[in-house]
Amino acid sequence: MKKSGGRPRFFLFHRKLPCMIANLLRTETAHNHKTLESMMFVNEIMNHSLSIDQYKKLLTINYIVHQKLENALANMLDLAIAERLDMKGRFKLNALEKDLDYWEISSLTLPGLNFELFIPEQHTAEVLGALYVLEGATLGGNVIKKHILANPNFINQEGGLNYYGVYGDELSTKWKSFVMVINEHVAEADYERCSNSANQTFNNLIMLSKQMT
Repeated sequence: MKKSGGRPRFFLFHRKLPCMIANLLRTETAHNHKTLESMMFVNEIMNHSLSIDQYKKLLTINYIVHQKLENALANMLDLAIAERLDMKGRFKLNALEKDLDYWEISSLTLPGLNFELFIPEQHTAEVLGALYVLEGATLGGNVIKKHILANPNFINQEGGLNYYGVYGDELSTKWKSFVMVINEHVAEADYERCSNSANQTFNNLIMLSKQMT
């Protein structure tokens, strides 16, 4: 896992990306990215001390955000773009639901939001900006899963780690495909709109993390 200033990058956004909007997003979201990863138990994951309760918090945050955004974003995409991305193959809510069931977390007991959730307008640049955050969050999934399974607290608990292994061997292929699509379909005139959407989607996760502290 790559590090910056000695800290592991939780979402692993800092791979070399093609030019255009994908590179710009990496730069423009860096502050919110760093803020969020500081709340997501990076050190505990990497040093194999993550507790079950901390892991349940991570699952809950990801579940709530995906439950409120995943279908909405997919439905707002232009059909041709959605088909090219194979959006049905990118849904993660089912994996998160399996994890909640495994850890006996009832979705009926999850908290309501104490902030106004950002949902982008039905505009390609905004939707792809929001998806950049959700897709980018899967990049470190295989590494995170490996470290969690090396944690004594999670011996023989792979059945509760569906989200972090959701793409399996297709992880790199799916990310490269997404980067290609976002670079092709976000016009330069809409770069700021795309970046603002990504940052506000990051803020959804940051605000929810704060709420659950």
